[in-house]
Amino acid sequence: MSTDHDDARTGRPSFRDSVTAGIVQKALEPVLRALREEVASARREIGERVDGAKTGLVLTGAAVAFALTTLVLLAGLVVALLALALPVWAATGITFVVFAVVTAILGVVGVRGIRRGVPPVPEDTIRATKDRLSTTDAPTAD
Repeated sequence: MSTDHDDARTGRPSFRDSVTAGIVQKALEPVLRALREEVASARREIGERVDGAKTGLVLTGAAVAFALTTLVLLAGLVVALLALALPVWAATGITFVVFAVVTAILGVVGVRGIRRGVPPVPEDTIRATKDRLSTTDAPTAD
């Protein structure tokens, strides 16, 4: 008497179970391959965006260091020039206000730029996957 389940004597699956597992594996293979490709595409896209953001942050940090040095020198020059016509306290106050306004404007523009790159979402991959799924799910006219 044979059964459709594992052979108790050998511990091996029956022929029917092996065939079923093979069919299921072959049916799932394209889906798993497509899933792996989409995950790899998303990783590549996120990696590219993160690399670009890292480079931008490093360059921005270097620019900030040079900008601070330049601003200190420029502020000293402006104060010295204004001090020729005004008291030192007035020259310093005017210079401070001008530098504060410029700093605020640059800060707002910089934060907007950083927000564009964060979070690094793989938008191209998501769009391509949605397009692929919508064409797969579309009914065909026979």
